Amino acid sequence: MAEYTAGSEEIFVEKMNKRAEELGMTDTHFSNTNGLPVADHYSSAYDIAIMSMELYRYEETRKWFTTWQESITVGLPGKEKEFGLTNTNKLIKQYQGCNGIKTGYTADAGYCLSASATRGDTHLIAVALGCETSEIRNQEISKMLDYGFANYETCIIAEKGEAMEEIAVERGNPQKVELIADQRITALVEKGKSDSVTTKVCVEDKVEIPFVKGDELGVLEVYQDDKLIDQYPLVAAGDVNKASFRQMISRFFKKIF
Repeated sequence: MAEYTAGSEEIFVEKMNKRAEELGMTDTHFSNTNGLPVADHYSSAYDIAIMSMELYRYEETRKWFTTWQESITVGLPGKEKEFGLTNTNKLIKQYQGCNGIKTGYTADAGYCLSASATRGDTHLIAVALGCETSEIRNQEISKMLDYGFANYETCIIAEKGEAMEEIAVERGNPQKVELIADQRITALVEKGKSDSVTTKVCVEDKVEIPFVKGDELGVLEVYQDDKLIDQYPLVAAGDVNKASFRQMISRFFKKIF
């Protein structure tokens, strides 16, 4: 796959490291594509959680995470064989709400797992590295997820497409446009502390026109106890073109009279 998409494994590894940096994975460096032990190839539980969050955004990968068994056909034409696959993440069968993500094992790293679970509006990811057995790995992940669901809840700030602000576009046609969330926006807080979450809409002083539906025009800052915890893009709900000379003259006289 690396050779098909990038031309060579070496170029693909470069792309992997670049993407890791873009995601904020500060304790990760890839030296190969298969994850087997080699010099200068490492990661951390926190960085694997970041990577897992990004993977979970994609609907296609989410289907893979929860597939228990599948058969694929491998081999050259005329020599095909059916090959059976079984998911090695037993928690998708054993833990309530588990919906991913990836197991791993090498002699150096031990038994590892990045696990995902959803209950109601709350989605959690837990990562365990360096466990002595797969049973211990599953137990430690279950403990972390149990703790998360028992002590935290999801505060829903905005649904995808929800209007967060309406701004004036002085020389635009139309003259106003709503800024909407381009994704569902949530914050994970300790139970009973959802009131500590506040938001602030930030828009550039001068919005360049024309622009089209979906263009980013501002950000929604999310605070907890007055501390900035995240920010999300706000996009235009519709197109706005430059007003014609005739429209500008008409608006001028309307202001006068």
